Amino acid sequence: MVFSFFINKKYNILSRWLIIITIFLISFCSSVITSSSSSSSSFRMGFPAPNFTLKTVEGETFSLEDCKGKQKLLILYFYDNENNKDSIRGIEELVQYFEGHTIAEKYRVIIIMNGYKDGEEDIRPIKEFQDNKGRSFTILLDNDKEVNNLYKVEVFPTTIFLDNNLVVKRIYPGLIPEQQNIMFQYLSYFLSAQEKVVAKKEKKDEGCEGGVCPPPPGY
Repeated sequence: MVFSFFINKKYNILSRWLIIITIFLISFCSSVITSSSSSSSSFRMGFPAPNFTLKTVEGETFSLEDCKGKQKLLILYFYDNENNKDSIRGIEELVQYFEGHTIAEKYRVIIIMNGYKDGEEDIRPIKEFQDNKGRSFTILLDNDKEVNNLYKVEVFPTTIFLDNNLVVKRIYPGLIPEQQNIMFQYLSYFLSAQEKVVAKKEKKDEGCEGGVCPPPPGY
């Protein structure tokens, strides 16, 4: 009787430990799966930008992944429709930068409108600016703020630079003059660096060893 009691007691303790270990393993595996899933879809500088699909103001479907390999520089500009004065001023200064610099590289500005409520009045300021400047932007309507949340945008306007492989190169939240100076300096650096890479590749393709061509005959 006593022997049976000890066996049952030992069995109960073992069962409890097995239950505790099982719960721990389930919790651990669940946390690992969740963390790996969130890290793979998270938005971080130096990593590929999360893909998204939105409607343009013309009603067409736009997918970010379709832009891969087409532009040297892709600019995602998050525009706040509810307080659009700063957003308009920010895109205007960005356009002025491109107008004042001779840049042969391809670039594309994509404006993502936050807070759009399906009204013509909502898009009027940016459309007027676009028409006055004679520029053609891709204007996307983020009605449910899905892309806004995906890219963790908390301050408007926010400017994000992507390279031709859609890798996130720089993130500039807000409209701070000091930050804009840094942003324009990086633009100059990035585009000039791209030009040097292209020029070196062209020289190498012409048969110039190491990117350095010999002088012409008789020189």
